[in-house]
Amino acid sequence: MKTSTHLNWQYILFSIFALSGFSGLIYESVWTSYLKSFLGHAAYAQTLVLALFMGGMAGGAWLAGRFMSRINNPLIAYAVIEALIGLFGIFFHGIFLAASSYMLDVVLPGMDNTAAIEVVRWSFAAMLIFPQTLMLGATFPLISIGILRSFPNTPGSSISLLYFTNSIGAVLGVLTCGFFLISNIGLPGAIMTAALINFLLAILVYGIGKQLGTQEIPKQKAQSEKSELLRPLLLVSLITGLSSFIYEISWIRMLTMVLGASTHAFELMLSAFILGLALGGLWLRKRIDRFTNPLQSLGVIQLLMGAMALVTVLIYNSSFEVMVALSKAINQNDNGYILFNLVSHAIAAGLILPTTFLAGMTLPLITFVLYKQGAGESSIGKVYACNTLGAILGVALSAMILLPQIGLKNAIIFGAALDLLLALFLFSKADVSLVKKTLSYLFSGLAIAGSLLAPAFNPLLMSSGVFRNGTTFTEATHESVMHRDGRTATVDVIRNKERQSLIIVTNGKPDASVAPPDRPVTLDEATMVMLGGLPLLAHPKAQTAAVIGMGAGMSADVLLRTQQLKSVDIIEIEGAMVEGARLFGKASEKVFTDPRSHIHIDDAKSYFSAHRKSYDLIISEPSDTWVGGVSSLFTHEFYGRIRHHLKKDGLLIQWLHTYETSPALVASIFTALGNNFTDYRIYASNHGNIVILAKADGKLGPLDASNFHEPNLHASFKRVGWHNFDDIRLFEIGDREFLEPLFVSINSPVNSDFFPFVDQNAVAARFKKLTFTSLTNLRSSPVPLPGVAFDGKLQIEASQWLHNLPAATNAQQGRKLGLYFASGAKGPIPINEELGNQLGAALVAKPLCNDPVSQSQWARNLVGFAAISLPAMSADEAKPMLQFLEGQLCDTAKENRNILHLMAGIAARDMEATELAAKNILGTEKVRNRFVQNYAFQALIWSYYRQTKWRELQTAIVKLDGPKSLFIDIASAHAQIKLNAK
Repeated sequence: MKTSTHLNWQYILFSIFALSGFSGLIYESVWTSYLKSFLGHAAYAQTLVLALFMGGMAGGAWLAGRFMSRINNPLIAYAVIEALIGLFGIFFHGIFLAASSYMLDVVLPGMDNTAAIEVVRWSFAAMLIFPQTLMLGATFPLISIGILRSFPNTPGSSISLLYFTNSIGAVLGVLTCGFFLISNIGLPGAIMTAALINFLLAILVYGIGKQLGTQEIPKQKAQSEKSELLRPLLLVSLITGLSSFIYEISWIRMLTMVLGASTHAFELMLSAFILGLALGGLWLRKRIDRFTNPLQSLGVIQLLMGAMALVTVLIYNSSFEVMVALSKAINQNDNGYILFNLVSHAIAAGLILPTTFLAGMTLPLITFVLYKQGAGESSIGKVYACNTLGAILGVALSAMILLPQIGLKNAIIFGAALDLLLALFLFSKADVSLVKKTLSYLFSGLAIAGSLLAPAFNPLLMSSGVFRNGTTFTEATHESVMHRDGRTATVDVIRNKERQSLIIVTNGKPDASVAPPDRPVTLDEATMVMLGGLPLLAHPKAQTAAVIGMGAGMSADVLLRTQQLKSVDIIEIEGAMVEGARLFGKASEKVFTDPRSHIHIDDAKSYFSAHRKSYDLIISEPSDTWVGGVSSLFTHEFYGRIRHHLKKDGLLIQWLHTYETSPALVASIFTALGNNFTDYRIYASNHGNIVILAKADGKLGPLDASNFHEPNLHASFKRVGWHNFDDIRLFEIGDREFLEPLFVSINSPVNSDFFPFVDQNAVAARFKKLTFTSLTNLRSSPVPLPGVAFDGKLQIEASQWLHNLPAATNAQQGRKLGLYFASGAKGPIPINEELGNQLGAALVAKPLCNDPVSQSQWARNLVGFAAISLPAMSADEAKPMLQFLEGQLCDTAKENRNILHLMAGIAARDMEATELAAKNILGTEKVRNRFVQNYAFQALIWSYYRQTKWRELQTAIVKLDGPKSLFIDIASAHAQIKLNAK
């Protein structure tokens, strides 16, 4: 008779196994991240990393089951295994760093054969984690048998509770690791946490095992007696594992279009999947020992499981409507982000939990049937191993064959058909009446037929990015041109009916858009032209280039428009993106017709590590940083590796978005870049995108105009409004010397593979609609900024306009107005823009000298005009303009005269005169116009900055309460660094 204390040990062991599941999912998540940083994020890499993990688990479970009959105290063996896992975890980070550096720096560079390189890389990956995964796989059979030997009265309840506790621990492990551990202590800290849990578990279980003592090994029934159901049920275990993981891979892809493709969204989806398994095991716990015909019950569960999976096909389109409704009700703030994640988890659970709830009953029931019928303790390990092997097959089959060949909907139907067939197979083995068998056949056939005839998944809904904006594409506004379920992503090409532009979309995220030649350009076109054209101006002698990311194919097409380049390698992770890019016609034509173009379907990290090529230019244009895996192309480690693939004087050209991000995230990326490249310069292609030129060693030189007028290339430039070489200069933001103090002052941690600051925080920035567009609009500053001092004349076409960047457009307008006034302000104002008309008309008309309101309005127009004209004009050009404006002054307008004095100082780049004039304006008892005061404050800070008067600059910022602007932040950051250095 067992005492209550003895019974308490059972529940303590269940709690301990929940912690084991918790640490196990930390390992899976962290190991996968480590190995992907070495192997890359290509489809086969994701699949094989998971296969390595699960293969080790299956092998460990099988071995534990095989040798169970020789183990007198499985709990002591379990404790030893947990301690060994913890020992590996403690040293894993250091071992990985040393071993991967040796592989990348010594072994792989000495190899020429691509196949041999792949074998070596995967052997390395296997050696790193396979021993630990073997041990992890052994833990379930060991603790299961330890509990069953000590508490044999209710084996079904014990087995169910073991599956439940392990699964619920795994749910908490996924969420804790993804949302807390990696964010706060990085991958090394997360794996160290798991290792410490292993040591704790080892100590606790060792003590309990000693307390319970040596356990009697049950006698086995004869082999002939136990073999009748062993093989059939092991087959069932394998196939149900296969179908479950077909569901998991397919559901995650489906929900990605609803919830987004971020790392956190993946964790929410995975936790919802495991939660269903846990709840199924819990529900079964108090019922399993009472089943009179467990085989029939298992068949019913498989039948319902297949049916519920088919229901997900029927309700999928409706999930977008749920997200639309909920998005409109959620505020875009910190509390709203928490609610958004809860809602996302609820949507995922609502779609998949009914099926996974049923799936959670299958393994406990199979294990229970075999154990009760005398298949022996080894059957527990064998069932677990076969199910895990089936999961491996399911992952591989889904990613490599089903999704690309038959699509998401049919992949789910295929998995459901397997479950329905399993049900029929189980009914044939159980004592089930002919009527029930006939009904099950009829039910299965009707369910599959109904699903096949159900409406297809709506590509307009799937490509609309409902998780970003809470709206969906409709047939009235858009049409689907292509829809492909690729190995790593679902890719759509959508046409905007009003604009007739094509949009290529990856997992619901638009990646590029191109308008027909007779329509106005899209904002994306300016970015793609800059990505392809700018490096040819920065490195006019470049002959080789690599492009990371296909997009619409336009960036690579622009590169190929010059004969200067001898080869262009395009590395794209998803083959369906290449299919989509073909549909963009002339915009991507050369990518597919020019013999210098070479397309490689591979992950960028994988490609560069496996090839020893060096390039003059490497253009990186991945998707947004919040997309899972993408931020690894903006890390310290990636930049450190990529610089070794640049030739001497080679350049990295990096795209980065300033929409749906934050200054902290951008600063983190620039810190990573700055740690590996000695110089960089930033250009804004439009208000939400920047293009970075980076040089590994030495300083960047000025752009070279020699390639600008090459006919094919110049046609691309003209398409986006860059008619003259000086047009591009209007888009320059600044260089490292000017901007780095700003990034340092933000104090973000460096973005790293092992401390993924951007990956962990980018999706929250996207949800809250944070931006750093003040960086792209920095050229709107009312004073001339370093880096682009237009001390000579700019060549700008009077009839052409730059529409894609407000800062550049303002500079162009201001310059034209300035030249108009410099010519005496005769004839019509030569521009049609609203801002130019207002300012021009107001300044041409002389203010009323005795009317303070008129004088104040004229002053406001004057500083507005000065702010957009002077930064883009030389001193000589500004003189006649200032003379004309001075002729408009009234003798009594002292403040307006001070403004003109300030303008003269700025135009002449005379810092002392600028400082004096600004002080005269700010020092008056009362400045009538706030706009004048703000302009004078900006000019004063600028004069201090240019004179390196750092203490005066900081004092003025604190004392004067001037307007906040990015330039003020930059100037203050420079001052702080200089003063701290002193």
